[in-house]
Amino acid sequence: MADTRRSGSGVARLALILAILALAVAWAAYRRQGGELRTLWRDLTRGSDGRVHITSDADGDLRTWLAETQARLEKRRPEVAGERNLQQVREDVAKARKNLERAYRNASAGAKERWKSLDADLERLETQLKEGGSKALATLDLALAKLKKEAGREEER
Repeated sequence: MADTRRSGSGVARLALILAILALAVAWAAYRRQGGELRTLWRDLTRGSDGRVHITSDADGDLRTWLAETQARLEKRRPEVAGERNLQQVREDVAKARKNLERAYRNASAGAKERWKSLDADLERLETQLKEGGSKALATLDLALAKLKKEAGREEER
């Protein structure tokens, strides 16, 4: 009977160690996605259908901000095509990336994935604008298409 008790407690200890290890891995993944201890409960209880609100220079919802950013970058398209005033365009893109990061900070996992894709395009555009060249125009068009698509998704909500 003592052997049964010992083997049972050994399995229980192993299960406890595995549970703690799983918790540590989950916590690391949560932190990597930008989670913090003070927002844990809100993140766990938040519905995925909530609207994302931006907290930048001009308060407004994300759809409005996306449309304004899209319009601002579309106005810069001739400058990118002519490879002139690229520094100013790059600053606009950097500001857009910063505001987008702020907007999606408390967003759902699906929204964060879409943000990462858009941010990657904007980062690539920022780099290409710094280096110059014809690739920047194609990347700008791709980013504009994603901005338009994202604004459409927000409008459907």
